[in-house]
Amino acid sequence: MSERRTPDVLPGYEPLGAAVRTDDERWPTASPDGRRRLDGLRSHPSAPVWTHECGDLLTPEDHAALDAWTDGLATDPPAGDDGPPPAVLERLDRLLAVVPFYRRLGVDRWEQLPTISRADLARAVADFVPVDADLSRVVQGTSSGSTGSALVIPWHPLDIARDLPLLEHLLSRCGITWPRDPSRLGLLNVVHQEQAFTYASTMTWRDEQLMSRVNLHPSAWTDLDHRAAFLSEVNPQVVSGSALTLMDYVDLGLPVTPLAFVSGAVDLSPAARSYVESRSGTSVLDLYGLRETGPVAAAYGSHEGHHLLPRTIHVEVVDDAGRSLPDGSAGEIVVTSLENPYLPLLRYRTGDRGALTGAGRDRRIVGLEGRAAVRFVTGDGRTVQSVELTQRLQQHGVRAWAVRQRADGSVLARCLGGDHPALREAFDRLLQQPVEVEPVSGPVALGPGKPRRFASELGQ
Repeated sequence: MSERRTPDVLPGYEPLGAAVRTDDERWPTASPDGRRRLDGLRSHPSAPVWTHECGDLLTPEDHAALDAWTDGLATDPPAGDDGPPPAVLERLDRLLAVVPFYRRLGVDRWEQLPTISRADLARAVADFVPVDADLSRVVQGTSSGSTGSALVIPWHPLDIARDLPLLEHLLSRCGITWPRDPSRLGLLNVVHQEQAFTYASTMTWRDEQLMSRVNLHPSAWTDLDHRAAFLSEVNPQVVSGSALTLMDYVDLGLPVTPLAFVSGAVDLSPAARSYVESRSGTSVLDLYGLRETGPVAAAYGSHEGHHLLPRTIHVEVVDDAGRSLPDGSAGEIVVTSLENPYLPLLRYRTGDRGALTGAGRDRRIVGLEGRAAVRFVTGDGRTVQSVELTQRLQQHGVRAWAVRQRADGSVLARCLGGDHPALREAFDRLLQQPVEVEPVSGPVALGPGKPRRFASELGQ
């Protein structure tokens, strides 16, 4: 469920299983009726070109464990900002003893732990796998490398499946009921790129309701007319994807409307949210997380910021030296995430920025800015962080963008929507550099990758 996901949401439904698995292995608990319905989706006359097969791999014991985990979602998180919650501290001694990376540190208290980063995982992800872990259920997913080298992430099927009850819980907080309706596709994950994994699957924990991952790119369909026909006929209840892809989806003008959209990563600008909601009449749930850590926080309704999720996590905001900052102070977001038995992470630097505020169920990240700030150089030699450009882009209604500063100091801002003359004037005042604002006709024109993108040849 995460872009950082990052981008798509629900990353657990990326390719999990090897293509050599049988359907019995992919869905150990599937019933004959469930398999008939899955076969019907696979062979739908308007279906896209399926490029992969994957299943949830859940056993009856996994279903029972998932039910028990779901019961705990109603429990409020710890009341304040007094350090890690008991659920984290209770596991600390064991992790320091059985995870090779932590064991080599030679520390025995939380206060002694340094932060870690993606670079540590890239060097040797096996160093973060507990030596006593039963690896018989491990499945692998990938992290695209939008913040560094691509990673192969080990997951347990149960850890992946937790995305579903978590999503149910978050939708209920928005006042949305997600019924298990066998006549509708339960979950649709959409991408828009020339090549992508696509598949039909079934969510056995949700009474074998169907789900799918579909590529909206024309190359993914034998006949482009099939795209609207298929999406209309399966009538998905929940549609997830990046902000750009969700905008592509609502631009199709389908005659059916989902119960909710779920945006992954941190690419959902206020203008993009407004665009999707106004075009569809449907609410957007904005989910923040990383492939490495899983879902972390969610923004929904009119609430400010991204509320921390009721999982076994701990979120800090730190300065450049890794020291925790008090509430209200902006810095880098650091996540401790312990639910994946194959990759427990202590004080993992996300590269994202924000500030913490609130307590209990109201504890949240405000001012979330995706990935490490990029520094732009002004005409008089000062540096300006990309968050200041983000504020002006949002102020002038830009839905998605790519902003680059060239070696000569000039700036090109490619923008989808918004008041371009006003934005150019605001950038001129801020940067005191030559600024060109180039309109783009649609999300695809920004190319693959994050729709909120910054690059500077001078200030990185």
